[in-house]
Amino acid sequence: MGRRRKKRTNSWFTGICLILLLPVFITTLMQRMQLENLIYGKDGVQGVFTTADSEKNMEGEIRQHLENRKSLLAEQTETTDDGRKEEDDAVEIKILQIVAQEIGVDKPPETIKAQCVIARTNLYDAMQAGTKEPEKMTPERQQELWGENYDKNYQKLKSCVEATAGEVLLYDGTYIYAAYHAISSGRTRNMSELYEDADMPYLVMSECHADTTAEGYLSVFYYEKEEFLEKCRAAYPDAELTDPGQIEIKSRDAAEYVTKINVAGETYDGEQFRHALELPSACFSITEMDGHVRIVAKGMGHGFGLSQNTAEELAKEGYDYREILEYFYKGAVIGQAGNL
Repeated sequence: MGRRRKKRTNSWFTGICLILLLPVFITTLMQRMQLENLIYGKDGVQGVFTTADSEKNMEGEIRQHLENRKSLLAEQTETTDDGRKEEDDAVEIKILQIVAQEIGVDKPPETIKAQCVIARTNLYDAMQAGTKEPEKMTPERQQELWGENYDKNYQKLKSCVEATAGEVLLYDGTYIYAAYHAISSGRTRNMSELYEDADMPYLVMSECHADTTAEGYLSVFYYEKEEFLEKCRAAYPDAELTDPGQIEIKSRDAAEYVTKINVAGETYDGEQFRHALELPSACFSITEMDGHVRIVAKGMGHGFGLSQNTAEELAKEGYDYREILEYFYKGAVIGQAGNL
């Protein structure tokens, strides 16, 4: 009888221990699975990302920008004060729509103001050159995206646009190439390292330590060997690719972005390869392991100019939008678009 009672007691004790330990076991298992996904990228890209990087043909844009700098508009259209005001008002409405497209409305006001100056600079530069203007978010899309917060969000953007009215970034009396991106590799890039003749001394390296801990900073892609080769063949149909070892990174810039990569004997620039394989940035590494190929990319976007994530952190530290712009565009000054 005593033995039965003792045996029953041990059974209850064992059951209670299993119940108590089960959550710990599940938590440990989940953490391990998350760690494996981070290291091996079994689920592909980590999450869906939105990048401010719209420079699909950066080299072409840079060449066009340099051509634009050679001469400002020689003829100025004479308008009445009322006519000029209507024109300026129309441009400022465009600025609001562009900024709505380029940055989250949840960002600090000083960060949004900095983006307003960037958007206005790029818009006036495009208007002057007769080239494609920055993309805008329509009022209908704003309403759809913001829903019941439409009025509040619209007023927030409107106040930021008004606070920077007419302000643009200039260098040597002309509009700068106001590049920006979502998250850097940990520092922004020096344009002269990619294009020696770019003549953009305001696009130089800036430290962005906050970016390395930002959500979306690290993206991991994990491919079967043949799957990777097929993706590369689709991007480079003339290349006779039979092995991942035929793809070799040849050079990087000081911010660790790939500048040159060899694909089956042909050399391409890192930005071209990055877009061909749909990577979030050109700061990437390729590793072959156990019949698989892993690509690890850092940051989101091309890495030039303003990092929106670091701009947000600077705003939280008390920087105003002028100080934020000065941090990223060395030597550029803020001026009025109408004075050019």
